[in-house]
Amino acid sequence: MKKIILIVTLLVSSLFAQMKWIDYDDALEIAKKENKIIVVMLSRENCVACEYMEDIVFDDDAVVAELLNDFIPVHIDIYKGFIPNDDLTYIGTPTFHFVNKHERKIGRIDRGVNKQDFSNKLK
Repeated sequence: MKKIILIVTLLVSSLFAQMKWIDYDDALEIAKKENKIIVVMLSRENCVACEYMEDIVFDDDAVVAELLNDFIPVHIDIYKGFIPNDDLTYIGTPTFHFVNKHERKIGRIDRGVNKQDFSNKLK
């Protein structure tokens, strides 16, 4: 019975999932408290792959729910925002960096990917 309630709760919460980007400093504070990984998306305006990620991948309720449950998402425009960590480099956009609570990079995705590939990378 508990498993059914948990599954129903997860399904209902995922139906209304909406991407919530937060500031890097706030993400770092949360990461330290909750021992979560920060996902930093580096993007820029007029980037087709960035728009795909935002409009298609991050519009998928299951992907957003998984991301928000297990990670802390940060979005930085490479031309308008400040990149707070020298390890957060990029060749093109989008670039995703996975950063632990000690600000050490532990993973990276270069380019846009489809929903399934992004979800697999999160695992």
